[in-house]
Amino acid sequence: MSDSAAAMEAPGTPRRGRWRRIVLVLLIVLAVIAAALGAAGYMLYSRFGQISVVQAPTTELGEDADTEPLNVLLMGSDTRQGKGNNRYGLDAGRGGERSDTTILLHIAGDRQSALAVSIPRDLWVKQPDCALELGGQPYYAKFNNAFDAGGPACTVELVQEMTGVPVHHLAVVDFAGFKKVVEALGGVEVCLNQPVYDAAAKLDLPAGRSVVSGEQALAFVRARKAIGDGSDIGRMQRQQEFLASAARKASDTGLLLNPARLYSVLDTATSALTVDQSLDDVGEMISLAESLRSLSPEDITFVTMPFVWRADGANVDPDYDKAAQLWQAMLDDTPWPPRPDVAPDGEKLTVPPEEIYLNVVGPAKRMGMITAQLRAAGFNISGQQNSKAAPKTKVNYPPSQVEAARTVAFATDAAMLADSSVNEVRLHIGKDFGGARKEVTVKKRPTQGAGGSLEPRNAAEQICAN
Repeated sequence: MSDSAAAMEAPGTPRRGRWRRIVLVLLIVLAVIAAALGAAGYMLYSRFGQISVVQAPTTELGEDADTEPLNVLLMGSDTRQGKGNNRYGLDAGRGGERSDTTILLHIAGDRQSALAVSIPRDLWVKQPDCALELGGQPYYAKFNNAFDAGGPACTVELVQEMTGVPVHHLAVVDFAGFKKVVEALGGVEVCLNQPVYDAAAKLDLPAGRSVVSGEQALAFVRARKAIGDGSDIGRMQRQQEFLASAARKASDTGLLLNPARLYSVLDTATSALTVDQSLDDVGEMISLAESLRSLSPEDITFVTMPFVWRADGANVDPDYDKAAQLWQAMLDDTPWPPRPDVAPDGEKLTVPPEEIYLNVVGPAKRMGMITAQLRAAGFNISGQQNSKAAPKTKVNYPPSQVEAARTVAFATDAAMLADSSVNEVRLHIGKDFGGARKEVTVKKRPTQGAGGSLEPRNAAEQICAN
């Protein structure tokens, strides 16, 4: 695409007849399988389907590769080339191929956790040099324009420039490969809050849980117009839900104990994959598999790159400040979301301060200041009782409100004391009370608001799609 053409393309301009396609990358599922297989399984790697290789500007790991953080760029290709892909039409004559699904997978240096960051295809960013025509001037266009202009290698260049995060490996999968891998897995369970019929995507599913495979699986991750808010951001969230479910399926069923099915999955996946030059090596695959032996679905977190909506309500721009924090966490190999989000008992908090009503018990002279601090932290004050300060701050609560009490205890460093004689959460202010934390992160359902602060999700959870 020329710079003039890119400049003329309005952010919200639809392309007539254009397929709204999303192909979900299943390399995380293969990583889960590899964790159980170890080196022995990948010794058979060269016997599976032929992998395509592309030269890409990936970053080499250092001498301590086994203990260094590892970043893999996962992409889905909408190519109509190859067996099984031409049935999806000619894409309104555009030709070429794009990647409407891009995930930057960060695997921690200790190989005990992974963070999968979805990058919106409709994110408007400065294009890398590889997307410029000879002598062309820099321009802004959608994120997936780089794939169209220069293939997966160009997307690698864009991601490294945009995030500052080194990409060590690349993997791309196509339409046909996606369907076949899901079929080999025996289908994947999805959940919907309401029935969905999308004629364009050929999706027809009831409310509740369903197992999808083949065309229905592809339709689930491609559907947009008849489900949710109709945006690609919403569709991206459903892709994460699907991938999490696929990872659970690969980990929880007898797939690993069934050689025939396992061979089918690996043979299908490898024949559908395009990888960078450094992964075209059995030894490298063996090393990667060995390093992921302890990784399981509950160790994988999905998050969407922070963004802000454009005025058209369809396209987005980077939220530079929030995104910078995410990329820095990857560079530092620290957890995301950042702490504090865990209570003293080590479990994630589930009830936000905004949903909690507190009866505060404490010294009258300090009550105004104390309640102001609690309100600033998001808590609602339902009542106040004057009393002398106790030696230690504590929260009394009825057993039915234990989750709310955990949030209070975390925010105020209070001890917890269940009390069936009370019907509300009471905070008793002690001499040790030092205020309330203003930042309390809880684990809750993802939301699609005016901005791009979509909540992280864990692959072990099943969340019903809207």
